[in-house]
Amino acid sequence: MCVPCQQPLRQTLTTSATTFETGCKQPGIYLIRQIGQTYLHYVGQTGSGTMTLRKRLAMLSGVYGDEMPYRDPHTAAPALWAELHRTGQDYEALTVPLPGMGTPLRKGMEALVIAVHRQEFGFSPRMNFGRMPPGYRMSSGNTRRLETVGKRYRGGLTSDLNQSHTSGVDPTGPLVGNVSGPDWVGLTWSGWFGLSTLSTASMSSTTGVYRIRRRGEAILTYIGQGIIAKRICAHLAKAKATEHRQAALFSDPAALEVSFATDLQWLPHQRLEIENDLIASHLLVTGKVPYAQFIG
Repeated sequence: MCVPCQQPLRQTLTTSATTFETGCKQPGIYLIRQIGQTYLHYVGQTGSGTMTLRKRLAMLSGVYGDEMPYRDPHTAAPALWAELHRTGQDYEALTVPLPGMGTPLRKGMEALVIAVHRQEFGFSPRMNFGRMPPGYRMSSGNTRRLETVGKRYRGGLTSDLNQSHTSGVDPTGPLVGNVSGPDWVGLTWSGWFGLSTLSTASMSSTTGVYRIRRRGEAILTYIGQGIIAKRICAHLAKAKATEHRQAALFSDPAALEVSFATDLQWLPHQRLEIENDLIASHLLVTGKVPYAQFIG
């Protein structure tokens, strides 16, 4: 039986693969926090292909380097490095193996862990959603393209402020409720509009979160965020791309409806937090993630 295992992150990175806990050689979810803290610094998941919890955590070895690591191979490494550099307080990792669970449900479970943390503490794990500690600039990615065009760089100390330093958004409401209701998760939702008849021209710059359902279905088809008109057009385009994994789910736009909630004050990472809470609520209430969620 696979059970959760917890130990200092530094030890996780230095324990040999032959002696490391068996569960960490499985796919699953991992939680990182500074030792002695009650709140989390990062929640992630892994399991695509041959990726395991151990392999994914090994990608955080740069957290203990002299220089801030790049965002590749792990997107949270720069922020974790910065917080360790700022406080000197080391991390511990909790791994929760989920063998046999498909990627959409595993990602849904990751969203649920983050959403429950937000409900309990009033904020997201500190380094999720592209956040950085104030006083630090995030490194770039580490791709050949970025190197070729001279845009690869390491972050470090800075006196500048940017969106990565801006606070997240508070939870907007409870995670329970009717996923098709007008006040789901405490938001003010629009009515339902036919996906194929909605006038996207009048919403060309409207940002927010949205939900799509097949008429009469209790389970949603998709939950998303961004520029709503642009995102709807992207979904309709997938319906025409027969090789796309979502094509069949969007192949009959006349049978689909969309509803949205907008707030011009939400920053991109704040919309991601709200989208996360909606996905988590859907999983909590229905036992499933939306049909087209996390499948490309």
